[in-house]
Amino acid sequence: MRDWLPPQFYALKHMEDVLSRVAESFGYRRVETPVVEHFEVLAKKAGQEVINEIYYFKDKAGRDLGLRFDMTVPVARALSYSLDMPRPVRWYYFTKVFRYDEPQHGRYREFYQFGIELVGSASPRAEAEVLHVLAESLSAAGAADYVVKINDRRAVDKMLEALGLSAYRDVIYRALDKKLKLPREEVVAVMTSGGVPRDKAEKIYDMTSEMPLQEAADHLTRLDQSLGAHYAKLVKYLDASTGLGGFRFDMSIVRGLDYYTGIVFEAFAGEYKLAVGGGGRYDDLLELYSGVKTPALGFAIGVERLMEAVGLHNVEKPLDYYIYIFDDEAYPQAAAVAKKLRSAGFSVAVELGEKSLKEAFEYILKIGTRYLIIIGKKELERGVVKIRDLQKREEYEKPINEL
Repeated sequence: MRDWLPPQFYALKHMEDVLSRVAESFGYRRVETPVVEHFEVLAKKAGQEVINEIYYFKDKAGRDLGLRFDMTVPVARALSYSLDMPRPVRWYYFTKVFRYDEPQHGRYREFYQFGIELVGSASPRAEAEVLHVLAESLSAAGAADYVVKINDRRAVDKMLEALGLSAYRDVIYRALDKKLKLPREEVVAVMTSGGVPRDKAEKIYDMTSEMPLQEAADHLTRLDQSLGAHYAKLVKYLDASTGLGGFRFDMSIVRGLDYYTGIVFEAFAGEYKLAVGGGGRYDDLLELYSGVKTPALGFAIGVERLMEAVGLHNVEKPLDYYIYIFDDEAYPQAAAVAKKLRSAGFSVAVELGEKSLKEAFEYILKIGTRYLIIIGKKELERGVVKIRDLQKREEYEKPINEL
């Protein structure tokens, strides 16, 4: 976990503003949920690896609780209380989530996620829209050279069925989820240690390759005609909305969460090695909570990872005005000037009476300040203030009533 000091926090706030504007422009509306959920809600469709990462505890009443590990599950739970809400629902979030993961580069136990959820549509247009929002988010954040790798779990299931390996689905998914992170031998070893014959493990590794998205429909048609037709529409819609330049089809992308049922994808930015975001379709998740079959999909971006990938580390927020007075006689005037400037939207600090002018000047240079206002006895008598523009290195006087 980390502390967010002002320069880092304002960088985070900048990213929040940028990404929120993208989501709002597509008609998504912001939501927030409690940090704490019932453990059974979180664990219902997470998968064992993610369940092991949940911050679990009992409260004083003995209830089994956990900290949310993403926002998809809480959103699904919240929507199960609002079945009469007009569909589709377009929601987004920028908030903290928690995972008891091994601390390492790019992995925090408390971290921020930005994401969207589009609930109530099974259309390939919905998938094209979510991918479009993801692409716009990456571009707006400064990741111009992003790539989004797309796959479909149904395609992998069809492949495993054809190879007679459906019984090994979980271990194969676990291995494929590591394909972008581990060497070939280690990925194959995950499969063989789970009982998959080595020759078939090698074959799966080779078959789950990457290709241009334009070729995905033909490739999927050989596995399942309806799936191929669905992807032909998706490619058409995506090409019309944002173009295909930043997208690839990669059958090794399966995602680590068990609630995904169809399309899945992961986003990469530039030379940054870890995925900065990902998502997919989870058509069965809402039914677990509401009993009503509801198609849904979305994505989440790991904000800290994206900030690192685009080099956004610090954003300085300078003070607009610092008012220096020589004695208490000028304090009422200084307070009045500060109030006037603050009401106009500026940030203003008034000297606390413990620094000389030289010390105050050194201080405001260190913290970053645009204007120094000096109010002394002579200025009070003439009804003016002395202003130093620290950026332009100019000094001038101004009547107080003209501030």
